[in-house]
Amino acid sequence: MLQVAYIEFWRYLRAFFRYPLEVLGGVLGAVVVFALFFSGVRYLAGPALFGERLEALVASLLAWTLAFSLLSYIASTLTEEALAGLLEQLALTRPGLLGVVLVRSAVSLFQIGLLNIPVFLAILLTSGARLDFPPLTLLPLATLFLGALGLGLLLGGLALVYKRVGQIMGLLQFLFLGLFLIRFEALTQPWNALGYLLPLAPSVAALRLLLGQGEDPEWGLLFLAGTNALAYIAFGIGFFKHALRRARRQGTLGTY
Repeated sequence: MLQVAYIEFWRYLRAFFRYPLEVLGGVLGAVVVFALFFSGVRYLAGPALFGERLEALVASLLAWTLAFSLLSYIASTLTEEALAGLLEQLALTRPGLLGVVLVRSAVSLFQIGLLNIPVFLAILLTSGARLDFPPLTLLPLATLFLGALGLGLLLGGLALVYKRVGQIMGLLQFLFLGLFLIRFEALTQPWNALGYLLPLAPSVAALRLLLGQGEDPEWGLLFLAGTNALAYIAFGIGFFKHALRRARRQGTLGTY
């Protein structure tokens, strides 16, 4: 597995330097969108529109950017491999298709973190928000990535069977944006408890407290975030294996 990780890391570096305009185009597109959003809102409604909710909003947007980058990475990568006719070859490798996907997802964390730095800086500069980054932030970030990986495997399983899931990714992008902007911690019972059952919701709530309000979340919330992430990654792995078996039975794994 370490050899696969080494190969995938160098494959990523080669692709990065081979197609620099595509990478820079995606980063600049995200920077421009967020810059225009905050600049336009401040121009139309004034700087007092968000008030005390500004930091919470920015923390939610940062979490959404990170989570959806990883979530969509798996499905888009599998679609590209299917178009190139390499999907069946990856399934015949020693770690198997699931092992390759997991290794690539781990390597992609480096890419996601690196490419999102200018996006984060653009959000902070144009919004005027001031966020704290205590060491405890790493814990909800880990659960956020773990849950997003599970959802990415779920979407990747759909890509194995149905090949084209671009429209679903576009729909999920806005659904998760709305989900991340809801402050379940501010709702009354039983809605806040039910909301925490939704994917990644506890992790986002913990990040809002840490980054936006400078408060340490309760350990119960962190435990709930970890449980939520483990549940969704277990479900994602199980669904991906089932989709892989179905694609093999149908004989469509190596076709597009």
